[in-house]
Amino acid sequence: MKNVLFPSCGCRPYPRPRPACPPPREERPCPPCPEAPEPLSSCCGGFLMQRIIAVGRLHRRRKCAALCLDGLPSQAQPPFTVVEVSLRALPSWEEMPRRCPQGLALLVQLPLQVRVRDGCGRTYTVSSAIEEELPLRFECPQNECWRGQPFVQAAVRLAGRACPCGGCQCDVPLEVLLEGYILAPCTLGRPSNGCPPSRPWYPQPIFDPYND
Repeated sequence: MKNVLFPSCGCRPYPRPRPACPPPREERPCPPCPEAPEPLSSCCGGFLMQRIIAVGRLHRRRKCAALCLDGLPSQAQPPFTVVEVSLRALPSWEEMPRRCPQGLALLVQLPLQVRVRDGCGRTYTVSSAIEEELPLRFECPQNECWRGQPFVQAAVRLAGRACPCGGCQCDVPLEVLLEGYILAPCTLGRPSNGCPPSRPWYPQPIFDPYND
């Protein structure tokens, strides 16, 4: 068998040539970034927004409310102790007679979900409700408030330890927070100086509570 690396003459062969490097890849330019779509506008260049024309806020840090425990089963044994209170549904409201020309008042009904513990240590979920009067102050001339729509958001929780009760009505300390607004549609024009097309013409939300 012949020695390929070292021939019989004793001469040292030349080093084997190394394979050539592959040719460099052709650099392709990156595709351009998509431009942000411009916001929809009307034929006159304006935008339809919600304007706050009345506002009100009510915060009761401690309110002693007499809660009627609806839906308490017959096997529940007294005494009953309320251990948790929360909103069961969205609040409803109705407008009350005006007492001041600079504002109005809403009678807000708050449906509640109440967790009750009976004398045997068993826990039940029942329903109840309370009412609060929410005053609103106008932020615009009164003749512009007729086309507004009220909006109310609420929060309720226990403000302390509730005392046991022997019947279906319990005195419970609650913390109630109400915020009310009257919103009316209004048009906003495009500013004359102009902004970059990619910048939105409306404030962006900081977070999404449904995807947080």
